[in-house]
Amino acid sequence: MFDRRPLQLILVLAIVLGTSCEYTPPPAEKHVEPVWKEVGTWSGHGNQQLETFPIEHFTWRVRWETRNESPPGSGSFHVTANSGDSGRILAEVADVKGVASDVTYITELPHRYYFVVTSTGVDWKLTAEEAIQ
Repeated sequence: MFDRRPLQLILVLAIVLGTSCEYTPPPAEKHVEPVWKEVGTWSGHGNQQLETFPIEHFTWRVRWETRNESPPGSGSFHVTANSGDSGRILAEVADVKGVASDVTYITELPHRYYFVVTSTGVDWKLTAEEAIQ
């Protein structure tokens, strides 16, 4: 007859040693902030269709601001990013009343774009930047 006690002892010893080890989880992935490269800056007053510019990466953003509202309470600012090839609207960038600023993030295929600005009673500034990392 076969004695199973040595086999059972080895199994119990393996379980005890295995459960007594401290578990160290793998390190959490670091969130890497993208590096932004300026593609172009435009400023003005009133309505404008701006020149075409290339975006070579999937993620880009537009920093925009309005200021110098005159007369107070009358300003409006609306901006779209349009396809440089077809002219169709690919993203709404801003639609505000009065003095404001913000950043609009856009994720689209690399493409040629242009902005269409519809504005009254404010000075405005747009800066397009693409994520390069």
